[in-house]
Amino acid sequence: MNSLKSRLLIPLLGCLVAFGPLSIDMYLPSLPTIANDLGTSNQVIQTTITVFLLGMALGMLFFGPLSDLLGRKKLLIVGIICYLLSSFGCSIAASGESLIAYRFLQSLGGAAASILGRALVRDLFELKRAASILSYMHVISMMVMLVSPILGAAIVEHFDWRWIFYVLALFSLITLLSSIWILPSEQSKKKQSFHITHYVENYLICLRAPLVVQYALTNAFSFAGMFAFIATSSFIYIEHYHISKQHYAMLFSANIFAIILITLLNSYLSKRFTVKAALYCMIFVSFSATLMIWYTYFFTQVPMTLFIAATMIYISVTGAIGANSLAILFSQLPDKAGTTSGLLVAVQFAMGSLISYIASLLFDGSPQILLIMMGSCGILCSSCFISTLITRNK
Repeated sequence: MNSLKSRLLIPLLGCLVAFGPLSIDMYLPSLPTIANDLGTSNQVIQTTITVFLLGMALGMLFFGPLSDLLGRKKLLIVGIICYLLSSFGCSIAASGESLIAYRFLQSLGGAAASILGRALVRDLFELKRAASILSYMHVISMMVMLVSPILGAAIVEHFDWRWIFYVLALFSLITLLSSIWILPSEQSKKKQSFHITHYVENYLICLRAPLVVQYALTNAFSFAGMFAFIATSSFIYIEHYHISKQHYAMLFSANIFAIILITLLNSYLSKRFTVKAALYCMIFVSFSATLMIWYTYFFTQVPMTLFIAATMIYISVTGAIGANSLAILFSQLPDKAGTTSGLLVAVQFAMGSLISYIASLLFDGSPQILLIMMGSCGILCSSCFISTLITRNK
């Protein structure tokens, strides 16, 4: 790989990981507008988020182990093409139900990009650099996402919400061409005949490995709290606190900026000390934010400043917890990077889909339901991490 391609490799991997969250964050400011334009309820439009998360989970379960058997690059190209075509489908949706269907197809393509971007880290870099590289990738994807809510709000304000999906299609086209050019060709030894038994065996090997389930759930519950926020925050800020779409986009972007700062700190800690030590630190911050969220819940009229602070601190460590958990699992199963990535991130999105759906069903327009969901997820995240310590010390 020449020097230019090597310099562009990590930014490309970061863009691949950004497919999933970018596809959600850019159109969050437009959710109330889409509901009005399509003549459907807020709950139906919120379901487009739930379905997208579900599709991401299913796609990762499929593409992760399949890439271990057949290789990464061709599957990645197929996935991005699927995303590109379904993005145009979203742009012509005439009803809430058709938008849900196109979003599901879009999520399958996004799953391929997201999971294979993570698995490629194990293929292209030394194992001891995995946590640091994953953290840098997360920072890059967050930088892309940092401007996405603001861009989405500007598009809705000056054009039409359908242009959001045109922009996503353009992003996927650029990433597709970059992947074809930058990523190295597959080595022949990676390709194997595909059999369903091999597919199942890969998952069984991962699930039987020590602490895999606990680390996967630690990461999943951490992210699930954030997904509950994603599903309901636009309605809370715009309709409950009566702020503009532009101000909501700026507040949402502030959460992403917090993730970037903490993820950079996590990269430093993982290199200066150990990945496990960095994870201990991030779990402590997550638990402290959880206590703050429960404190905020007991206000009859939740102050917006306290709501912003509590949720932002919780969200800021989600990326670091995920990067550290995956790096630890890579060290346990170095030859199952695709399956391991698929399992961890699929559980993450499946849990996020479930929690966001419950939040949408229970949501009454006030912050209290969201605070309950985030607080509960925070407690479960910390509990699963503590279980890893108990199991390891037995």
